[in-house]
Amino acid sequence: MNEAGRTRFWVVLIFAACICVGHAQDARIAVFDRYNHATTYDDIRPILSEVLAQQYASIVSRNPERLPTILAQQQLTSYRPRIVEIDESTSFLVLEDVTSKSSRGGSTQAYLMSKGQNSAWTLANRMLPESVIKSLWTTRFAAADFVQASSCAIDDREIKTQSVLAIREQDTIQIRLYPFTFSPADLEYWRQASGLSVRQEAVAGSHFQDRASVVCRLVVKIDGPNRLSLQNVGFDDSTTSPARSSLWQPARADVDVPILALEKDTIKVVTAGAVETAKDRLRWNVNIRVPVWQKGL
Repeated sequence: MNEAGRTRFWVVLIFAACICVGHAQDARIAVFDRYNHATTYDDIRPILSEVLAQQYASIVSRNPERLPTILAQQQLTSYRPRIVEIDESTSFLVLEDVTSKSSRGGSTQAYLMSKGQNSAWTLANRMLPESVIKSLWTTRFAAADFVQASSCAIDDREIKTQSVLAIREQDTIQIRLYPFTFSPADLEYWRQASGLSVRQEAVAGSHFQDRASVVCRLVVKIDGPNRLSLQNVGFDDSTTSPARSSLWQPARADVDVPILALEKDTIKVVTAGAVETAKDRLRWNVNIRVPVWQKGL
């Protein structure tokens, strides 16, 4: 090997070693690597907790012969890891650019990771990154934060909305106005849907377990710092058969928006207007100030 060849060899070797050291320095990635190469229950039992521990224990108790196949279906041949910190004992390990052992492609995955009293990290749950509302992990809210009265009318049927949720995904905020008073059970429902550990009795009575309701919608677009615009208005009606859903981009003449501001993860919206098509009519009168939940990891 000539001098140039030896130089290239050492550069490649050092680069590969740096990658390996970078992965080894984070215990969370090392734990997933153990899971990703496991073949038996004894391999994974020490590194599982909460939901994943319960799921695998159930599999072993009922159909232990299926465990190797199930493990293989979860494992990857390549991935790019990214860690989303929540607090000292909770993180999400997000796996992007994944290639599955059991199929050619794969979608982005996320594992909830928990640190126990022995300071060891475990895999607690497996989730879709886009389903996680990060705000619910980092901030404690009260049900009263979302109780805001407004109104809208669909084909002259007046809907007295009592509560609001504003959920941001990238550069879009979806605002939904509900015809009921947001309750502690409703908040626990969303915490559970976002992967948090919630007692089942705390969710009992949530309005979201019965999804038959009329929901008025506003869609706000974020074009830059302090640059917001009301992009769409509409409604979802699941009380009819079949369910109805419409969304419009109102003309400037149809809408008045004297206040539309986002500050410190809180949005304030004051707007009124009306739109009409050959099939539907919508009027709205909204004056709200609510927290904005950040969705996705």
